[in-house]
Amino acid sequence: MKKIYLSIFTALAGLSLNAQTLTNANHSPAAGDVFSTWQCDSTGITAGASGPGATWNFGTIITHTSVVKNYSAITNTNTSYPTSGVKVSSSPTNESYYTSAVASLNYWGGNITVSTTAASLIYTTPAVIAAYPMSITTTSSSTTAGSITVLSLPGTFTGNSNTLADGTGTLILASGTYSNVIRVVTTQTINFNLGFVTGTVTQKNWDYYNVSSPKEALFTISTSTLASSVSPTSTQTIVTRRNPAIATGLNTNSFAQTNFAVFPNPSNTTVNFATENTEAKQVAVYDVTGKLVAKQNLTEGKLTLDVSSYTTGLYMYSVIGNANQTLKSGKITVSH
Repeated sequence: MKKIYLSIFTALAGLSLNAQTLTNANHSPAAGDVFSTWQCDSTGITAGASGPGATWNFGTIITHTSVVKNYSAITNTNTSYPTSGVKVSSSPTNESYYTSAVASLNYWGGNITVSTTAASLIYTTPAVIAAYPMSITTTSSSTTAGSITVLSLPGTFTGNSNTLADGTGTLILASGTYSNVIRVVTTQTINFNLGFVTGTVTQKNWDYYNVSSPKEALFTISTSTLASSVSPTSTQTIVTRRNPAIATGLNTNSFAQTNFAVFPNPSNTTVNFATENTEAKQVAVYDVTGKLVAKQNLTEGKLTLDVSSYTTGLYMYSVIGNANQTLKSGKITVSH
C-alpha cells in the first residue's frame, strides 16, 4: 500500500512540474504561426516578484490598441541566416530569425531599435535563448558574435546571452486571469565596433507565457540601453501584450486537427470558409492595424465573405467557437 501511495504522489508531483514547462512544441516559433501584439503604457512598470507562486497583476495597465503589430512566421529563405530556420516578422524592418531543436531555441539576429537608432544583426554564433524542457530555474547561456549594420555603416559585435526561467504563478491582464504561467528573463549584451564608433547595447526581456496556450508570450516587458562613444547613454522600455483576438497558429486543440478550408486565397471577390466541425460558429476578420473589419456567422460550417471592397493587402482571420473562444487563426490576402 505504501508503494501505491508513493507512486501516486510521484505521479502528481510530475504533473505539477510539467504544468509550467516550456518545450520546443509549445514555445519555439514554427512556420505558419501568426499572432498580434498591442503596445501598453510603460510608465512605472515593474516586472514583479520572482520564484514559485507569484502573482503578476497588470490588469489595469493602459493598452494602446492602435499601436498594433501583426506577426507571422515563415520558413526562412534569407541566405544571410541559417536556411533551416524560420523568420518571424511584422514588417521588413522588424524581423527575427530562429532555429529550434528538441533541446534548444537559437536566435540568429534580425532588427533591433533603441530610441531612434536602428540596427540589423547577423549572428555567426547564435544566442541560445531557451534550453528545453524549461521549467522554473532552468538556465541557458552562450557567447555570441557576428556582424552589425547601423545607418548603412557595417561593423562587428561580440557579446553574451543569458536566459533564466525565474518564476511561475498567476498573470492578471485586462483580457483575463491566467494561472498556468511561467516567466522567462532573457538578457543580451552586444558590444559593437563600427570603426570610429564603439558601444554596447544591453537588452533585457521579461516574457510571461501561459504554457497551455498560446505559444507566444501573453505579456512582455523589454528594456534596451545604448551606450556609445559618440552619444549619451539612452534607455527605453517597451511593454506589449498579446492581442487576444488573434490566436497562435499552434495546433493544440482538436479543432486544429479538423480540416478547415479557406479558398480562394488570395482573392479579389469572395473568400469561402468551410469546416465540418460543429464547434465553429463565427469568423472574424481584422486588418493589419488590428481593426475588426468583418464578423459573420458560419451556416452549417460554411461562410462566403465578400472582399471586393477591401483594400489590397493582408488580413488576419479568427474562427470563434461556442464559448467565444478562438479555435483557429490564419491569414487571407486580398489582391485587386
